[in-house]
Amino acid sequence: MVKDPRKQLMATPQGGSYSLVRSLSMTISDLESEDVALLVAVTIATIAALVDTFYGSLIFKALKIISLFLSLGLAYHRIKTSKPYYKNIEPSSWRAVGQHYEICVSKAEHKRGKSPHARSLMQGTAGGYTECIDQPEVASDGDVVVRADTRETLRLEIRK
Repeated sequence: MVKDPRKQLMATPQGGSYSLVRSLSMTISDLESEDVALLVAVTIATIAALVDTFYGSLIFKALKIISLFLSLGLAYHRIKTSKPYYKNIEPSSWRAVGQHYEICVSKAEHKRGKSPHARSLMQGTAGGYTECIDQPEVASDGDVVVRADTRETLRLEIRK
C-alpha cells in the first residue's frame, strides 16, 4: 500500500495524464517563497538579457544588473539555509514544564523556515551520534520543541 497520495494517484491505472498534472501541481505547491523569488529573478534576468541583446535599451541593462544581484543574493541565502543547524543541549538548559522538561528553539534562532525537519541525537559510545527517542515537534510558527522526561545531553539537528 502506498502512503504518499502523489504516488498513490500515479500508481492507479486510470490516473493517466491527470496523475501527471496532479503531481506537477503538488510539486509546485511544495515550493517556498524564496524558491519562487529565485526563479522569478532568473527569468527576469534571462528576458532582460535577450531583449537587451536585440534592442540595447538602458532600462534592460539596469534590469539585468539588478536581477543578477538579486539572483546571487537569493542563491547565497539558499546555500546558507541548506546547511543543517546544530544546537548542543546540556542538562542545565532544559526548562521544567509540569512533569517533564522541554527545550524550545525559535524560528529566528534556527533560520530554517516554518516547516523544518528536526531530529534529536545522542552521542554514542563510539563517539558518533545516533537518533534518540525524544523526537522534536515543529510548531505551526516554525519553533522546534523537544520534550523529555529527564534532563539529557542532546544535539538537536534542524534542516530546511
